Amino acid sequence: MVNETSDYEAVAQLLKESSHAVALTGAGISTESGIPDYRGPEGLWKKYDPIKYVSRSTLLSSPDTFWSFNLPMWMEYKAAEPNVAHKLLARLEEMGIVKAVITQNIDGLHKKAGNKKVYEVHGTLDTVTCMRCHKKYPLEEAWKQYQNGIKVPTCSACGGMLRPDVVLFEDPMPPQFFDALNEAKESDLMIVMGSSLEVYPVAELPSLAHKLVVVNLLATPYDDRADFVFHEKTGEFSEKLAQVLGIIEEL
Repeated sequence: MVNETSDYEAVAQLLKESSHAVALTGAGISTESGIPDYRGPEGLWKKYDPIKYVSRSTLLSSPDTFWSFNLPMWMEYKAAEPNVAHKLLARLEEMGIVKAVITQNIDGLHKKAGNKKVYEVHGTLDTVTCMRCHKKYPLEEAWKQYQNGIKVPTCSACGGMLRPDVVLFEDPMPPQFFDALNEAKESDLMIVMGSSLEVYPVAELPSLAHKLVVVNLLATPYDDRADFVFHEKTGEFSEKLAQVLGIIEEL
C-alpha cells in the first residue's frame, strides 16, 4: 500500500477538526529508538516464550531466570531516546490537538519526549515494588544489586523480593487501563501508531473511536474498519504528517 500526500493532508485535517483526539501506541513506535518489538517478523516473542521469561509464575518460581533475562534488557530500554514519532505526539499535545497518549509500551519514551497525559496501560520501568511491604524503589536499585552479584533484588526495609511495576503475563490489568478505557470512550479520533492490535484487552480500544487512523508496518485486524491505514514505519509517517502540519522544524 502506497499512500498519497492527500492521505496525510486528510489525517491532518481530521486532527485539526477533532475535539478529543487520542493516540494509541505499541512497540512499533519505539523500534526506531533501538527497542525491539514483540510480535513483528523479528519480534522478541518469535525467539523466546514470554511465559517462560516474563510471567508472574516465572518471577515467583524462578526469580533468578526472570531477572537475568529482563533486567539487562530493561536497562537498555531506559537508556533509549525518543524518536520523531514520540516527538510529534508530544508537540501535538502541546498544541492542544492530541489530548492523551495511551501506550502499551513500558519504556517511558512518551514522557521523555514531553507528553504530559500518558496512560501506561502495561506499566512502567520507572519503579519496582517490594512484594512484601510494598515499598517502591527506582529500577536502578534492582540494577545496582544485580551488578553487585545479587541476582534476585530485595527490599532493604524488609528483605522481600522486588518486582517490576510492569504488567507481566498472568497479571491483571492495572487501574490505568480503565482510565484509558474512559479516555478512549471520550475520543472522536484515535491514531494507532506501531501496534499490531492483537493484545487484548487493549486491542478493544480502537473500536470505541468514531474516527480511526492505523499506522503499522504490518496489517492489523482493524485495517478494514479504519478511515485511513498507513503500512509504514511510524517515523516515516510522523515526518510526512509533520511536513503537512508545518511543524517538521519543531521536532
